Amino acid sequence: MEHILVYGLFVLGLILIVKGGDWFVDSAIWIAEVTGIPAIIIGATIVSIATTLPELMVSVTASLQGSSEMAIGNAIGSIICNIGLISSLAFITINNEINRKLFGKKSAIMIATLITFTVFSFDLLFSHLESVIVLLFIILFLYYNIKGSNDDKEEYTVDKIKITSESITKNIILFVIGAAGIVIGAALLVDNGIIIANLLGVSEAIISLTVIALGTSLPELTTMLSSIKKKNHDIGLGNIIGANILNVALILTTTSLISKDGLPIRLYDFELFGMKFNKFASTLKIDVPFALLLMVIFAVPTVIYKKTKRWQGILMLIIYFVYLVFRVSTGVGVL
Repeated sequence: MEHILVYGLFVLGLILIVKGGDWFVDSAIWIAEVTGIPAIIIGATIVSIATTLPELMVSVTASLQGSSEMAIGNAIGSIICNIGLISSLAFITINNEINRKLFGKKSAIMIATLITFTVFSFDLLFSHLESVIVLLFIILFLYYNIKGSNDDKEEYTVDKIKITSESITKNIILFVIGAAGIVIGAALLVDNGIIIANLLGVSEAIISLTVIALGTSLPELTTMLSSIKKKNHDIGLGNIIGANILNVALILTTTSLISKDGLPIRLYDFELFGMKFNKFASTLKIDVPFALLLMVIFAVPTVIYKKTKRWQGILMLIIYFVYLVFRVSTGVGVL
């Protein structure tokens, strides 16, 4: 009965964080609109940042509780999920032409951000100073996002809503409830995710790289599906790139800065094909390489052809499932 309660609270946390994120994004965009913030700024900042809030809250909560592997696993796992699952489905279903210059710059920032984090983490510690340096990638991303959108006269359309006392009250309430849902949901996910990891005999990293990463990536999935439905694919692809940059430059830097000595990279012992590996940095040697591989397949052919290709989506989806099977079935990361 106790185990059922743990799984139930985990699911409840997932529902709260997804629904809370949905309400928070909608109300945040509405508030920005009625206060006169240009729609282009909304698309370049609020949408990308708001859809990343679930990952941020989960990682911050995990870091404050001393679970650095869950904090890192959630961020890197979300990157892998964003490209390997969400983007692959979009690439398979659409053949989208892109702005090579703008897409190329944003993708280069995305890849450079993860590479910089990896290099800084070779000593098994992502320090406060290194976090501040990586944080600067957000400024660079926002600059190109806003500048490129203005140059191309792109607009992020938001439905015009009449301002009434009822709508003001409704959106303020949704904003508060949505934010609370994200915070409470994150706490339930982390607390019960740790318990589930112990019950299953696997590390917290495995749980965060799979179930939690998929759950916190649902806002990006919703945005992508919505953009496909509205035939505005650039918003969906742009949000994926933005979310991936923020997963490193915002989430990992924040979790490092709030930690006393920075963000440590955990070492694990595991056995693979009869070979034993001791003190193995699986985050840097398994998770990050998979994430970088997916980023390259996502970006390079798209820039070369100036459009997305169906074969990219199929290949990214295959790599995603290979990663999941490898990460779970081999027991990599088991404590």
